[in-house]
Amino acid sequence: MPRTAPLHPFTVLALAAAVVATTTAAGRWWLSCTVLLGCLLLAVWARRARRLAGLAAAILAPAWGSQLLIHGMVDTAGSQVLAAAGPLRITAEGLRLAAELGLRTAVLVVAGLLCTLLIDRHDLVAAVDLSGAPPQLGYLVAATLSLLPRLAQRQRAIGEAQALRGAAAGAGPLGWWRRVRLRSVPLVLSALQDAADRSTHLAARGFPAAGPHTRLRSVPDSAGQRRLRRIAMACIVLGPLAVLAPTWMELA
Repeated sequence: MPRTAPLHPFTVLALAAAVVATTTAAGRWWLSCTVLLGCLLLAVWARRARRLAGLAAAILAPAWGSQLLIHGMVDTAGSQVLAAAGPLRITAEGLRLAAELGLRTAVLVVAGLLCTLLIDRHDLVAAVDLSGAPPQLGYLVAATLSLLPRLAQRQRAIGEAQALRGAAAGAGPLGWWRRVRLRSVPLVLSALQDAADRSTHLAARGFPAAGPHTRLRSVPDSAGQRRLRRIAMACIVLGPLAVLAPTWMELA
């Protein structure tokens, strides 16, 4: 069974933001690789390593491809030319820049995905509700977190119903496009109907509540975690400043 972080959701988000901000500002390949390795170890502990790898690969593959195409294969400023053919010009400087930018992007993507895997979404919604934020924000977070699983389950049900009716889509790209077209219309219509029903139910219950109300779920917090969050928030600003200050002084 997957594990979730035994920390307050805001603590996990603050630590991830501090790590990403400092790593991005530093721009060191070994630091980015260390952060990625740490994220992988945390995913193994949470028993979500395979899911993290799959999601990260789906997002990073096109991002890395674009970085390689822009900086690695059509670079015009590098002097160490490795290969050239027409408009394509592969240089060592371009490949190095593409690798550095790819690692920074990987840190951002992997850390963000890891937060979604480590944080229990119900705890996050409860934490937003307990934080004193507007109730509309808590509802927005809850609706966003539950939207993708709900849509995935619904599109599987639509596909099964169409298969029972004998609506064969075929194989290859044309079959894929036909499946998308057959499922998209009922999926969008059902989502719109769900939103209309949900708004009616919320209005009937007087959302947002004007007076005091009982919260059925609480999220444990501690003074130590609150101090840790304040330190992490300070690192989001001071970390990049400390890393970039020597460069700015040299340029001045």
